Amino acid sequence: MPIVDTPLDVLMRYINLPGAERKISEQELTATLPQMGCHIEEFADTHQYTCQRCDKIFDRTEAQGVPLNCTQCGTDFRQAPELLGDLGPNRVARIELLPVRADIFDPGGMARYVRSYFGLQTGLAEYALSAPKITVQVAPNLAQETSLRPYIACAVFRNVRLDHSQIKMLMNLQEDLHWALGRDRKLASIGVYDLDTLAGTTFQYGAVAPDGLKFVPLGFDPNDAASAHTPGQILERHKTGQAYAHLLSGFSAYPLLQDERGTVLSMPPIINSEATRVTMRSRQLFCDVTGLSQRVVDRTLNVMVTSLKEIMPAMEVERVIIAAPDGRRETPDLTPTAMTLGIQETARTIGVTLEGSTLQSLLERMGHGVAGFDKDRTELKVLVPAYRSDVMHPVDLIEDAAIAYGYDNLPPELVPTFTVGAPRAIEEHSATARRVLVGLGFQQVMTLVLTNESAAFAKWRIPPDPRSVLIDNPISTEQTMCRVSLRPGLLETLAINKQYDLPQSIFELGDCCFLDAEAETGASEERYVAAALIGTHVGYADIRAVADAFAHELGVTCAIEPIEYPSYIPGRAAGLFDAKNHRLGTMGEVHPEVLEHYGLKHPVAVLELSLAKLLEV
Repeated sequence: MPIVDTPLDVLMRYINLPGAERKISEQELTATLPQMGCHIEEFADTHQYTCQRCDKIFDRTEAQGVPLNCTQCGTDFRQAPELLGDLGPNRVARIELLPVRADIFDPGGMARYVRSYFGLQTGLAEYALSAPKITVQVAPNLAQETSLRPYIACAVFRNVRLDHSQIKMLMNLQEDLHWALGRDRKLASIGVYDLDTLAGTTFQYGAVAPDGLKFVPLGFDPNDAASAHTPGQILERHKTGQAYAHLLSGFSAYPLLQDERGTVLSMPPIINSEATRVTMRSRQLFCDVTGLSQRVVDRTLNVMVTSLKEIMPAMEVERVIIAAPDGRRETPDLTPTAMTLGIQETARTIGVTLEGSTLQSLLERMGHGVAGFDKDRTELKVLVPAYRSDVMHPVDLIEDAAIAYGYDNLPPELVPTFTVGAPRAIEEHSATARRVLVGLGFQQVMTLVLTNESAAFAKWRIPPDPRSVLIDNPISTEQTMCRVSLRPGLLETLAINKQYDLPQSIFELGDCCFLDAEAETGASEERYVAAALIGTHVGYADIRAVADAFAHELGVTCAIEPIEYPSYIPGRAAGLFDAKNHRLGTMGEVHPEVLEHYGLKHPVAVLELSLAKLLEV
């Protein structure tokens, strides 16, 4: 679950609004947050610094010390110490939050949730929106595979007053939403700009060639001619461009947002321009969210709008007209989503007796609106706030009702049916195998189950396994398939630990996944065991001794025969076979070409076999 650092004084100020009949204390908040699905990990005293180039604000503990560089624009404070500003001490609450509740990641949204839960301001929060004055024209080519990022939603903020803490909250909210809703900017990315630096009332959202124009990216000196970069150069040279270049990989044109005179606002989803940077002097802001999913784009903008409105109540929010090839619409759209919730179904699911009026009160404490009952008073018409991206089914409303009711208030009951559990045979055998390898001097490691074709096959000089389970919509290029071997994970671990003394002996017990037409899901898992040795004089004889001792301690026998295997040095590899001559696994000295792929300079010997098949012997 995500842990968000929240300035405590700021949060309490937004919770205890002027004129409130009741004040919430820190102690009361700390005691109640776990009931709300949140938990304060700790209170920490930090020191705040700011990057004078891009206004990024850092909270640093005493142990962390002064930041050495800016994580946003890449400024090296050791070379330019004058660009590091000191904002003084700060006290933060490190709150563990529900990952699906992106609307409470910032102090404004969290304060709204707290006020509602404590009954200070219940029901559906309403936010006034002004008529649109700005139009964004969306080019048709953004819907093509060569420049795919077709969806955009925008808003204008007027009468803005920003201080250091609010700029920090704005930046942190952007990054948190990029992670929580945008899948690290893939589905949605946010840009916020100083509207007073822009010209006209019609902006263009289109695509430009990698070398089609130049602009100064955020954090670069606008007075330096060398600071202007083409979109292609930004992906190659800018720190943020390098980090997110994979999102535009394969594109022949890159998304670009410009005003009427051609000033670049941003190159989504990579970087804003320096010309439109938001500062404490900014009084009007323009905000856009672009992405691959209309729903995610709209919900992300709704969270931005409502959260900023919470911390700046005097701010005016203005709609923007989106003129897209498929029609015109106005954003943001804060119309609540209407859902129907059965009273008895809710009571039965939670396990308590509920009246309609009680359920209505519970939902209103969670920030929902209730439009009324059906004619039989068996169902409620619930209005879900536009910023709640996690509510997609009536069961989500039931969960909210249970949170408001209080899980600690539910009557404890024994389950009606008891069963006696027993460990699976493969788990007992795995525990035995684990003890054997530890006894042989190996240390256990655990590596990721997801990998990619290059790591699984190309680095090991072997062809792709036709039984591999590939992921249709991978979250990153590093995790595109389920592993079919434990060996890559072991060598990656050795590569990470090159700085430690040799020899090193590590092993892993874990599942590999293969396509299986007879399995219910079309794939099945198989328990594997693998061990690796690295050292100056490690060779085939060492791993052969491990294989013999391992089989002996498990009380099984298997034949060991020489084989040729591309991942191992010729003449120094063997296969392990059962009585029916079925290969259970392989072992040998790793080929130098494989070692080069991992940056290893010492010999490595590896053993891998199917523990499930071995124990069938």
